[in-house]
Amino acid sequence: NNLKRMPRTGWLFCDVPLSEVEDVAQHTFEVTVITLLLIDELESSGTKLDRQRALSMAILHDWAEASVADFPYTALKYLGSEDVKKRMERRALADNLRNMPCGGRYLKLWQEYSEKRTPEAKLVHSADYISMMVQAIKYKERGNRSKELDELWHALHADLKPYMAKFKPVKDLVKDFDRRYSTLSS
Repeated sequence: NNLKRMPRTGWLFCDVPLSEVEDVAQHTFEVTVITLLLIDELESSGTKLDRQRALSMAILHDWAEASVADFPYTALKYLGSEDVKKRMERRALADNLRNMPCGGRYLKLWQEYSEKRTPEAKLVHSADYISMMVQAIKYKERGNRSKELDELWHALHADLKPYMAKFKPVKDLVKDFDRRYSTLSS
């Protein structure tokens, strides 16, 4: 429930007013929907994925933020390493899941997602970045023209490169999103 009150703080650094910033629960829902649609697209072209594992990872991917908050992209360089963030999130998630019957299984799924070691985990990371691209387009359509939004766009594009090489639907979406984003006036 805390995720519904947790703003995605990175958007604040892009000059999006707090009243317009999506919350973590909204983002998680969108990542899950994008994951579902990507799985459908990939399976229709013959790629086999574990749908349940991928969708479970999508749902779980930001649960730790209920305890540690959402760290904006810009804050990551101050943590020293991404491992610091992962360890903190893992401990928070383990605490949150301690009394849940399937807590151990959920923690393993989150760990798999965090390590990006399976096609399903990589697909959910793709969906996470795609969700941010969709949101960036929406903010730009609403008139946001900040330099920081453009910087985030380029960072997202770079983060998606390995996934574009692995998943053709991701490559196609990013190409379409690039066209759409660039047509919005700067």
